[in-house]
Amino acid sequence: MNLVVVSNRVARGLANEPMTGGLAAALLPVVEKSGAIWVGSSGRVRDGGQKEPFAEIEALGAGALAMLDLPAAHYGGYYEGFANSALWPALHSRTDLIRASEEDYLSYREVNAFMARALLRFARPDTVFWIQDYHFLALGAELRGRGVTQPIGFFLHTPWAAPTMIEGVPHHRELIEAMLAYDLIGFQTRDDCENFLDCVSSDLGLDIETGVIASRHGRTRVAVFPIGIDVEKFAVQAAKAVSHPDVSRLRRSLNGEKLAIGVDRLDYSKGLVNRIKAFDRVWTLAAVACAHRVIAADRDAVARRNRGL
Repeated sequence: MNLVVVSNRVARGLANEPMTGGLAAALLPVVEKSGAIWVGSSGRVRDGGQKEPFAEIEALGAGALAMLDLPAAHYGGYYEGFANSALWPALHSRTDLIRASEEDYLSYREVNAFMARALLRFARPDTVFWIQDYHFLALGAELRGRGVTQPIGFFLHTPWAAPTMIEGVPHHRELIEAMLAYDLIGFQTRDDCENFLDCVSSDLGLDIETGVIASRHGRTRVAVFPIGIDVEKFAVQAAKAVSHPDVSRLRRSLNGEKLAIGVDRLDYSKGLVNRIKAFDRVWTLAAVACAHRVIAADRDAVARRNRGL
């Protein structure tokens, strides 16, 4: 099997360094060990005149990274526009934050089509495509439209909201129908899976039988695949970090004080305000517990002195 993994961005792994993103942490070991090709944006854009997508190839363990410069004319509408100002808030049940124009949607579809053209060079009889996340909901349909018959799977790394939330996305029915070009669609949780099936039923009126949807594209199976990370590997990296010069310098600078560090993207979906409140409560309870221990110790000391008298 020739596995081709696709995501908006690819990540370069650095030796003895932890990854800084959940998707990267989950996919890099797969690519390194399986010999897969990971295709995604290079992080750069290119102006017009690029008739066919060009991929810069870089070895990664047994696998490889293929990095594309996306079209400058459509990148803003695709990424900042439709993907992150329409899909992201809707998928996280924040329809009040949806902001997207018709041009943004057209750019989103253009970039999905651009990526499909790029993937044709990797299509062999034994190829399996594994598409990642909300940036490429329509990529399967674009590949099918170009004659790709090989298996195509899709995994969503965000929630899938209830139908009442998804209805706020422009062209949502068109996108849901396009997703049915995938042979398999994976979600993180049972609720996400059921919400998607509810959307298919309410918006498209299609038959669903034990998680399998029949559409003009054929049969699509929908299932739950909770994704995770290599916990043991992260624990080893954390243990190694204790002796890192930067960590040692930070510990000395604290002069015995406690420090909690959270590493998150500053995004409304991360629950940062609630998390900060939780940390505050933890420190408050810890301080109260510490004070109780001090009082108890003082009480014991007084009792011992009194007994000694």
